[in-house]
Amino acid sequence: MSSILIVEDEPIIANGLAAMINSIDSKINITITGYAKEALRYAEDINYDIFLLDIQLKDYSGFELAKEIRNIDNYKLTPIVFITAVPTRELMTFKEIHCYDYIVKPFKEETVKTILETIINYGVVKEQEVYLKLKQKEYTYFVKQDEIIYIESQSRKIFVTTIREQIELSTYTLSQLLKELNPNFIQCHKGYIINVNYIEKVDKANNDIYMKGAEFPVSIGRKYRDFIRGNLKWD
Repeated sequence: MSSILIVEDEPIIANGLAAMINSIDSKINITITGYAKEALRYAEDINYDIFLLDIQLKDYSGFELAKEIRNIDNYKLTPIVFITAVPTRELMTFKEIHCYDYIVKPFKEETVKTILETIINYGVVKEQEVYLKLKQKEYTYFVKQDEIIYIESQSRKIFVTTIREQIELSTYTLSQLLKELNPNFIQCHKGYIINVNYIEKVDKANNDIYMKGAEFPVSIGRKYRDFIRGNLKWD
């Protein structure tokens, strides 16, 4: 029987996560606490298969708790999923603490269940994720490439729009980023790079591409039209 430790100091959120877990598998053992020190005591006494850790805890940071969990021999590779309301800074933890994934508050049930079902039913068997490493002042972001919808260049700034957030950068150009991205990304305008997996439809008459999750269409630049026609099989 699997055991999960939820470390979350907001009871409504903790109980909501527990209910989602129970809907996946009612036999799972679930422990809930809002304190890092108590969580460490539980971790020593019970062998947990998954940790759900809030970043902002009552006694100290969820980051520090994750590091201490990793120092316990049994938990060197145990999946850790962070719960956070501000995802930008927390992306650094993927490299530092080997975080499996993160949940952004307020979260959607289907998103949480997709993450947890994979771990609960199959363990950590996801294909190796490909990340885009972005440095901005004192922060380093590790962004999953398959979550990037499009990248825009505007007023000497770069805006990376993902399914979770938008990241603003000032030290990159589109051409630099295009070299780091996988083949699913193409440039369709001097100011845009798009992920073809998020294309909803192409408006041939107005030379616009509609992207899933985007509020407005992305323009196709004149010099890119032949290239787009060839790559998107746009007749």
